[in-house]
Amino acid sequence: MISPAFTSWISPHLRAFVAVKRACGYDFRSEEEALLRFDRHVHRKVKPPLLRKDLLVYLEAKEHLAPRSRDNVVSVIWSALEYAKCHGARIGDLPPRPPSSMSRSRQQPPRILDDVEFAAMLSATARLTPTDSYRPLTAATLLRLLWVTGLRIGEAVALDVGDIDFRDRLLMVRAGKFRKSRILPVRESTRSALDRYLHHPQRQAPTGNSAPLFTSQRRRRLCQDAFHHTFGQAWALASIPGPRPRVHDLRHAFAVRRVAAWYAAGQDVNAWLPALSTYLGHVSVENTRLYLIANSALLLAARARFERGTIALYEVLP
Repeated sequence: MISPAFTSWISPHLRAFVAVKRACGYDFRSEEEALLRFDRHVHRKVKPPLLRKDLLVYLEAKEHLAPRSRDNVVSVIWSALEYAKCHGARIGDLPPRPPSSMSRSRQQPPRILDDVEFAAMLSATARLTPTDSYRPLTAATLLRLLWVTGLRIGEAVALDVGDIDFRDRLLMVRAGKFRKSRILPVRESTRSALDRYLHHPQRQAPTGNSAPLFTSQRRRRLCQDAFHHTFGQAWALASIPGPRPRVHDLRHAFAVRRVAAWYAAGQDVNAWLPALSTYLGHVSVENTRLYLIANSALLLAARARFERGTIALYEVLP
């Protein structure tokens, strides 16, 4: 597969930086994607030299990202620019690298949408502009997919048409975190929604196996930044009270809903957690448990189960 091209005046240095990382044995695909987005920004808006204010403006535009994602962007861009400056690129003094935001991340619990809130947000996608384009359809289809599968947004936008097995209702995730691949079963309703999106007359994009599943108005692969922006617009149009969720919070919501359903059905949740961990693409069950700590929906479900068990115990006591 041919890699997308760097096009800005700083592109020779960015290409060289990626090549050095690959020569050292790093996969570096997600990092290259972050650099490509930065390169497109420089190509459109920054003339040499690259100044401190230019970099800060770009970072401000990334405030919508989850803290871990923003930290990753900061890390790769700073490293690349330090390399480029050492090799003669016209770059001014870089500002100090922003501190890690992970401590802030721990202070901001995920916003777990309920079914009513999600339905309102999904309905709001129909009012996204231009309303006569397939942008609302793309937003609605991608939102549904994230809601019912718990995919990471990076995994979803990386899907190719050939990653969907429409006959057996399977989804191949080839670009998961840590390059872990997995196959996910999906419901018939999900299969049908993806099929309708793929063959919608407004889409007018390639449908070969190697073509991107989710595309932009320019018929290119939809990028994460574009969907984060669309997500924020849909949230605003839905007029839902309370703090705005992150796109990643849909993944938390999927995990919480699944575990709450197991509680409601009287299932052994601990026995099922490894299956959920595999489905989500986590390295270990402990990563999955972090999604579930001190969640109100799960605490209520656990309390209800405890109360049912207590009542049953009292009924058999002499």
